[in-house]
Amino acid sequence: MRQMIITKSKVLAALLLVTVVVSAGNAQVRDDFDGAFNPALSWQWVAPGNTPYHTEDPTHYSFSPSTLDIVMQPGTLTLNENNAHNILTLRVGPAQRGWYIETRFTLDLAGASGAWVQAGLLWLLHADHYYTYHLVLNPFNGNLFLGTAHEENGSFINGGAQSSEWSPNLNTVTLRMQDYLAGDLGSYVELWYDNGDGNGMRWLITVPTAAVPGWPFTVLRDVLLNGGRIGIYTDLSGYTGEVMPMASFDYFETNLPILPAGDVNGDCIVDDADLLAVLFAFGQTGANLAEDVNGDEVVDDADLLTVLFSFGSQCGG
Repeated sequence: MRQMIITKSKVLAALLLVTVVVSAGNAQVRDDFDGAFNPALSWQWVAPGNTPYHTEDPTHYSFSPSTLDIVMQPGTLTLNENNAHNILTLRVGPAQRGWYIETRFTLDLAGASGAWVQAGLLWLLHADHYYTYHLVLNPFNGNLFLGTAHEENGSFINGGAQSSEWSPNLNTVTLRMQDYLAGDLGSYVELWYDNGDGNGMRWLITVPTAAVPGWPFTVLRDVLLNGGRIGIYTDLSGYTGEVMPMASFDYFETNLPILPAGDVNGDCIVDDADLLAVLFAFGQTGANLAEDVNGDEVVDDADLLTVLFSFGSQCGG
């Protein structure tokens, strides 16, 4: 176990690196995955409660000049299995009016059948507490459709929306989730999609969150009101074939407030509180440590440097 050492030089370094960054409110951020990740976004391959916690498997993803290509592999978050790979997330703060998240991707099934092959958008608090909006293969007839799922403490249910089915030839979709402006913030979520059939972007359904009495979707409510993780994911539960499907993501876009790297306490600014949190946790190891800024399961110099070099950064900055 490393010993925590707070030195004058470390604190002084923080003070020297303070910068003033003006928040841009509902600023849109976008990653086009053009050969690499957008360095302005603090992407993490982290899924608290999953094994592995740091889900990155670089042998199963790559970049083309315009897409992030994730070669799927057996693993899932479903029903306490929590053994998924290459789950890509961003930490976000509480939503503001007019929020949205959107992605477009192509699901190359590569002849896969006999499993619920899926990919799409993810809202994540824990591997046992998440919500997904996804394109999925019906293993019984080979068609595609849009589905949703919600899991809380191992209890898995439909997420309140499911589309009609269509031909697997229409395997490029745009998925969008957005604020329902006629309701209270965090109470309702609109689901939209375009499956490339020529009819353009269309509304699928408006889903009430757990902020509406009687509805169970706590993840949507809690992330929107308090912050959490959003991102993209793939799931290949139960698949035993030799050729693996691939999901090629064209872009990811949102105007939710992305927490800057080093914002340990999630208050949308990297400041003294974050620096002290890392210093007092210095040397700790394990998963689910908020002070483990880079997600490598140890609080060390790398995390401290991230806080120092991000000092003063704010959401939207």
